[in-house]
Amino acid sequence: MPKNHARKRALAAIKAAYKLTHADAIALLDHPDTAERALLYDILERYEDVTTYRAAVEALEQRRLARDSAVTDEHDDDPVAFEFGCEGCGYLIEGFHCCDCGADHAYACVC
Repeated sequence: MPKNHARKRALAAIKAAYKLTHADAIALLDHPDTAERALLYDILERYEDVTTYRAAVEALEQRRLARDSAVTDEHDDDPVAFEFGCEGCGYLIEGFHCCDCGADHAYACVC
């Protein structure tokens, strides 16, 4: 049976870089979504209190929930709460069509 030396090296590198247990390194390496895996690496690198795969996944979910909760009517006047916005009318929810500037999205904004 062939040995998977590349995987072993990758696991060793992950364990050393992020100070994870072997089980956490396996879970991180086997994470199904490569884009999310990159975000998990970033979370493990930036946040000292996040030290396990599960904690990184929970932190990622919290970031998503915070972003999704910011996309409400109560924050429409807060440009800091959003990463994308309509330059014409100031509508700040990503993925909507702005009737003032004509941004080519699927929905109409509130203006």
